[in-house]
Amino acid sequence: MRWAEEFGDIILAMIPIALPSAGFYILLSCGFLAGLVLLGWLLVVAASAGARRTVRKYWKTSTLLFVVLLVPFAFYAWVQTVFWQIGRESDRREAARNVTLEAPTTVGGIVMPAGTRLKLQDEGQLETYVQAEFPQPVAMYGVQASRALRYLDADYDNETYALRGRHPRTVLLRGAGSQAVQGWQCDATQDIEFDVASDGAMKMLNKCVLGPGNRVEALDLAPGSIVYGSTGTVYTDGSRDADEWRIEVKDPVAVKVFGLPLSEPRLYLDGQRRLLHVSDAELACPIQLGGVSYAAGTQVKTMRRGRGDGREPYPGVLVLSPWNGQAARREGQADVPEGMSVMQTLAGEVVGVVKNDAVGVFHFATIIVGDDMPEPTRARCP
Repeated sequence: MRWAEEFGDIILAMIPIALPSAGFYILLSCGFLAGLVLLGWLLVVAASAGARRTVRKYWKTSTLLFVVLLVPFAFYAWVQTVFWQIGRESDRREAARNVTLEAPTTVGGIVMPAGTRLKLQDEGQLETYVQAEFPQPVAMYGVQASRALRYLDADYDNETYALRGRHPRTVLLRGAGSQAVQGWQCDATQDIEFDVASDGAMKMLNKCVLGPGNRVEALDLAPGSIVYGSTGTVYTDGSRDADEWRIEVKDPVAVKVFGLPLSEPRLYLDGQRRLLHVSDAELACPIQLGGVSYAAGTQVKTMRRGRGDGREPYPGVLVLSPWNGQAARREGQADVPEGMSVMQTLAGEVVGVVKNDAVGVFHFATIIVGDDMPEPTRARCP
């Protein structure tokens, strides 16, 4: 029924704004109870001759009581009918948004084979698919994909706010095994994420979980590490680093970076995969560097001093920050407590001891749910 569909659209559109009032639910409950009373009354009248005689004798009272019960029950029945129509229309729309291609079809610039199952954002518009499952691998952005998910942006008219169209913003692909994607061996059984242009063309590899066989300079990257595409780190002075790749190392054993045994460092690489700098790391082992002794757990990053074009070359200097109540021990000088950072060259020369916030080292409170402290996740010392 057309009126039910229109009423359903109105109800669905209103739900995010305001729920029905308490009076609506009270009236609906009264209608349900009235229906039960009517049903019981009709059963008694049908089964009892005495009841039928009483109804005939007091027909005016019986008629009035019947009408009093029928009105709220009729409202209840009408609402249930409308909701049923809404549910049926919703099921129809959901079914219409799930399409199986009967022949090879080009959708969004991709040739999809027969048997491809699509889930559409908008009914009847293949170009608005948000999920695709392929009966056989399909080449998308250099990945032999068996499944694709898309996140779409919507374009609206500035004056009427009418929907003008949709276009993809992000595409997530899955496939089989380890696959080469822009020079990385990615685990295709996990999401490989791309940023795409409005016409569907690839802008950049945004994220992938690495499989075996990846190497950065002299460092073998453990499977499970995560690589992110980047347009470069932007500083408050407007300058931008040349890092096009960021890698979150996930290795149960500490890795050597700039000669330091680091636990799960974050590495930044340029377009030629050369290591530029490191952040968000901690020492996996106690070390001594240039006459300064550091405990395991000391926070580590590199920093380029200066501003703009005057910033020193990569990787800059090491910044080591004692943490968790520990201190750095300096030969012949006072210890460096938590809250302070030691700046050293890669050769170990101390070039400064400064407060953490002066070199962008911050620690934030950790919220723990439950009584158990989380187990430390530091990589083990090799």
